Amino acid sequence: MHFTPRTAFACLAWLTVVAAITGGVAPAPGAESMRLRLEVVRRADGHVLWDHPVQAGENFTIDYRHSSDHTPVLDIFQITADGTLVLIEERFDWYGSGLEFHPSADISFSGAQTRVRLHRPFAEIPLRVGEVAGHGLTLQGMRLPLLSIAKGRESICIRIARQPAESR
Repeated sequence: MHFTPRTAFACLAWLTVVAAITGGVAPAPGAESMRLRLEVVRRADGHVLWDHPVQAGENFTIDYRHSSDHTPVLDIFQITADGTLVLIEERFDWYGSGLEFHPSADISFSGAQTRVRLHRPFAEIPLRVGEVAGHGLTLQGMRLPLLSIAKGRESICIRIARQPAESR
């Protein structure tokens, strides 16, 4: 078949009509949309203790009391489409053992708080639930005290599960 500008235009118009009727172009194999779920998992046996649907670009926080300074710490994470958890900011009153610090980090001091803005990716966040630290995970305005789903000193991880979206 020989294509002229006129027949090419007709084919393009026909494809546009077909796409409008069928709801668009079918995705390439393996490119279906994914549902994301934030999971808290017991590391010893892989049991999911808690999960909740999330979206790429959404933030959640982990807050706790520092073990030796007994001051509040807030870690802010962002969820990426591929399931990576990115630590974007850590807030605390002053530097203590185990808190974020890097010479190239964007550090600011506002009022009584130190804010460290960074981009530190994690496939999962390992955490040992503190008996005194009061670890909490806040997502979509809901705070989940980790001691409500895990025992003190229990090793857990926070991760993203990716599942194919159900067809409509």
